[in-house]
Amino acid sequence: MTTLGKVTQTLTVFSIAALGLVGCASDAGTADDGQTHQVDSLLATDARPDQRAAGGATAMAIELGFDQVQPASQEDITSVRESAAERTDTARQLNVEPASCAAPIAELDWSPIQASSESVTRVDFTRENFAGAGSVEVAGITEDTGGSAEAADEVAAHHQAVEEITTNCGDITMMLADAAEPDWAEIEYTFTAQAVETESGSGLLWQRYPTDDPESQSTTALTLMTEHEGHAIMVAFIGSQEIADAEFTDISEAILASAVAQLD
Repeated sequence: MTTLGKVTQTLTVFSIAALGLVGCASDAGTADDGQTHQVDSLLATDARPDQRAAGGATAMAIELGFDQVQPASQEDITSVRESAAERTDTARQLNVEPASCAAPIAELDWSPIQASSESVTRVDFTRENFAGAGSVEVAGITEDTGGSAEAADEVAAHHQAVEEITTNCGDITMMLADAAEPDWAEIEYTFTAQAVETESGSGLLWQRYPTDDPESQSTTALTLMTEHEGHAIMVAFIGSQEIADAEFTDISEAILASAVAQLD
């Protein structure tokens, strides 16, 4: 059994995207009958469109080998939402060079389950021998789908931040507190990012590592996002460096396309 991360309320080692990507998972196990039932429930004819989209994405993730799945509970989602403002304030105070990149970097914490919407769903997934986790999030962002004008603005702000990062903040440094060091000494990290484009959506591939020791404490994340039929959909992976391989872009595209297909 692999254990996915629990919700974290503070930003101690620049876990901005980690909070958005793997922050609200519970313990996950092999896709047994109970988990299969959970996925079937998401795909039920009386399920909301956001639930069906997440269910289709999860079914594809399982088909691709990510057979340890866990839908986020409403309590998990509420916890992430309630702490969002605090996390954003903390992230904006990061010592980032250039300083103008602090705001768009902070925006990486946003994901669809934080949208101003009554219709949001998230499922986390992973597999054996994979040092990381994936997720799919779907939110209605129009009045017809449970969202609002504010939700649409939030999605637009996230897209703008990703564009800003890939245009002007694709190679920056930041000082992060390290709990393993005496008196929480700060260590300089290098953050690199590049745009990712697929048939179904666009997003960001980023890596963060200690500037003086690139092989240690390295974190890689990949996000793909799109809007379809009044919904925002995000597929994301975070974890080891293998996520930077082209295989994970293909995997993310397949999962995202499966979510989109459920909304057609």
